[in-house]
Amino acid sequence: MMKKYHLLILILSIALTAFADDSQLSVSVNTMSMDYTEFNQDGSFADSEKADALAGFNLNYTTRICDGEDSFLDIDFSRYQGNTRYDGFYLDSLGNVTGPANNLTTKNTITDSSIGYSETRKLDQALWSVRLGMGYRLWERILADGHNEQYSWTYGSISSGISGNIFPNDNIGISAEYHRAFSPKMESNQYGTFDLGRTDGYSISVPWVHTITPTWAIKFAYTYQTWDIEHSTVHSDGWYEPRSESHFDIFNAAVMYSY
Repeated sequence: MMKKYHLLILILSIALTAFADDSQLSVSVNTMSMDYTEFNQDGSFADSEKADALAGFNLNYTTRICDGEDSFLDIDFSRYQGNTRYDGFYLDSLGNVTGPANNLTTKNTITDSSIGYSETRKLDQALWSVRLGMGYRLWERILADGHNEQYSWTYGSISSGISGNIFPNDNIGISAEYHRAFSPKMESNQYGTFDLGRTDGYSISVPWVHTITPTWAIKFAYTYQTWDIEHSTVHSDGWYEPRSESHFDIFNAAVMYSY
């Protein structure tokens, strides 16, 4: 059921686009580097997944809620796909090394959908904003041996940022976000479902927007994002999902249409 969240976000976005005024649509192509590391219970390295550039795209729709108000609703959808380099070892259920090092390829798909409410206020020559959001994230990985894992969770987020014009047609900003998952899970086609521990992280974004006309603009943005996952519950057979840390560098080039 939760995997349908992404589709519902897209349907809602299309419906709002048909009826709302004072709105903006954004379509972008993205690249994302990935650095994911798992740790043994003693804190030592277990394995990692790394990639320099996963290809992706992003769709964003933002609309003013009421005329004359500085309150906005936004809907966001992104998707990335590509291979990562797996570096690790064969381990048993206790995390002990049982075989030689592996250097393999993993296929990945990462999908993220969110909906948010934000308010803006003018601060001298700058614009300050705060946003509350809800989202759903799904990471699907297929290891070289055919083992399939799906990490999924809904999450809440709070963010704040400030932006201002550096030239008449050029605006630059910075924002920071904290996000935390609710009931995160990892489903394995070999070992079953694991209830993950505390899962949270943050992101920092720096967007630059160049206005071409009152209707059209282009945007370039850099985002640094993290997700930290505490180790899961332990199954009766001793298997568990270890603690992990994920770091992402995201580059975004978008075309924006306002109406």
